[in-house]
Amino acid sequence: MTENTPDQGQAAVTPPADHRPQPRYGELAPEGWSWKPPQEESSPAASAPVATTVAVPLGSAQRDAAAPATATKAPPAWDRPVTAVLLVLGLLGTFLTIATLVPLPEAMQMLYTQADLGTYTPADSVAAIITAGSIATVVVWLVTAVASILLMLRNRRAFYVPVIGAVVSFVLLVAAMAVVLAGDTALLDYFSQP
Repeated sequence: MTENTPDQGQAAVTPPADHRPQPRYGELAPEGWSWKPPQEESSPAASAPVATTVAVPLGSAQRDAAAPATATKAPPAWDRPVTAVLLVLGLLGTFLTIATLVPLPEAMQMLYTQADLGTYTPADSVAAIITAGSIATVVVWLVTAVASILLMLRNRRAFYVPVIGAVVSFVLLVAAMAVVLAGDTALLDYFSQP
């Protein structure tokens, strides 16, 4: 099949000149005009990939490959360094919390000495409360670190996890100290006097 060229007897057709004024930015289109996108050879519905569901047992290596790829938005550039700094501060806070809980009986003895209440003898539960508070604080930091690292590896925002861990750790510290102080009736009676 040959193409028609002007030398084969047909004159080249030029489009007619448009004498209408060119529209300026913001002007409306003429009445009755509607924009129609150009149609390609293949329709968009025909070119769209067909998602197939494949039954993959949990825990298999093919599970990630069989999952449809979704476009995830990467976290901001500041998220990873802020998360790392918060995790380091959380580790230091964990050491500080343990260093606050362990000498709690000596601090109670200082309160007894200042209030002239005699010698402080800790209850049997004080050692268990201090140990449980210290272990719980370490567990909170470990869970926070693992969750933050997993979120960073999945390209998700993770800075909020160490903040939540810090709040939980602080609540544990206050609760442990409150339980120890509430268990001492002599100190409570002293502070309840006017």
